[in-house]
Amino acid sequence: MVEVRIFASLRAAAGEKRFFTEAESLQVLIRQASKRYGGDFAAHLKAATVLVNGESISRAKWRRTRLEDGDVVSLFPRHPDGVRS
Repeated sequence: MVEVRIFASLRAAAGEKRFFTEAESLQVLIRQASKRYGGDFAAHLKAATVLVNGESISRAKWRRTRLEDGDVVSLFPRHPDGVRS
């Protein structure tokens, strides 16, 4: 299982701080989370900072980033001043 940790305004939009998934790629996980939490969450997620095991993954790499059992994905919203966290 992959643990997904949700922070700040993304957490508020989701209504929970974490969930678990068996998604095999970051792209599938993002799709699952968007479907699970709805449009407001999905809109925030488009500009989110995503970490896999503490490593920042650019949006361009979401499609090809594979996930493995035990991985931890952290979802952070865009920083309020426009700089990604």
